[in-house]
Amino acid sequence: MDVVGRETCADLSNFPVENSGAVGANLNGTPVVCGGYDLTTCYKLTNAGWQEFASMNEKRGYAAGIMFKNKFHVFGGYDGSSILQTSEIISIDGGVEYGPELPEAVVYHAITSINSTVSLLSGGSRSANFYSPLTWFFNHETQAFSSGP
Repeated sequence: MDVVGRETCADLSNFPVENSGAVGANLNGTPVVCGGYDLTTCYKLTNAGWQEFASMNEKRGYAAGIMFKNKFHVFGGYDGSSILQTSEIISIDGGVEYGPELPEAVVYHAITSINSTVSLLSGGSRSANFYSPLTWFFNHETQAFSSGP
């Protein structure tokens, strides 16, 4: 959808699987959707429709993701039985590698860029019925977390 011109794509192909809690990004100019409740698969949208292009190491529902240096960084989430403290980094060529561990396991959180190298991870839940007031700065260059406001 073009939010400025209010145009939509009526011929956009249907997503290939039923999904909830997935995370998406614009990865090198290509729309991608990864994970979701009980899924590890990453899909990219091409002229031929949605195609699998990567498989994450862990199932990640309700995770948070952000782009950095043409790679999609996905943090935390839920694997169907536990809240995750791990992260993964996904490349458009299908490469997947583990990223740094989060300070705590978290799900239902958000992440946003602060500047060209630092992001802020905030909110979410650390356990059932416990919503976190905590925030962390994440330095993409050093791969380090530090306490946020």
